[in-house]
Amino acid sequence: MKTTWVLVAENSRARLFNWKSLNVLDEIKTFSHPESRLHEQDLVSDKRGRSFDSAGYGRHAQEAPTSARQHESETFAKEIVAELDQCRSRNKYEKLFIIAAPHFLGQLRDEMSPSLHKAVVQEISKNMAQQPTEDIRKHLPDSLPV
Repeated sequence: MKTTWVLVAENSRARLFNWKSLNVLDEIKTFSHPESRLHEQDLVSDKRGRSFDSAGYGRHAQEAPTSARQHESETFAKEIVAELDQCRSRNKYEKLFIIAAPHFLGQLRDEMSPSLHKAVVQEISKNMAQQPTEDIRKHLPDSLPV
């Protein structure tokens, strides 16, 4: 029998389910990344550097290429994808459904290997990480993938 997993995620929390039968979702793992919930000032220890304008006398703070919160969210996406990739290579599951907050879904996609991407049956762009299992099940298809 083919094993199907369901990942429900946002940038600070993710839940992984084994979809055993049509109405049975068993939670097999919970991921947590509290750093993604912190405010930017709590993640950055000091002020940004300052520089002079290239044409003129003004001074301004330099922009960071990526915010600290964005970086933490990307780190969390990498952690989840690494786990999924490892489990897929060990044949723990064959098919994967993903329900994730829109921005975080994009981060997950960016980190996926081509072989993991092939295992994804469907993606749903919705933040349901805090929802009860019954509500999550309602967003999945009416039949298990073949």
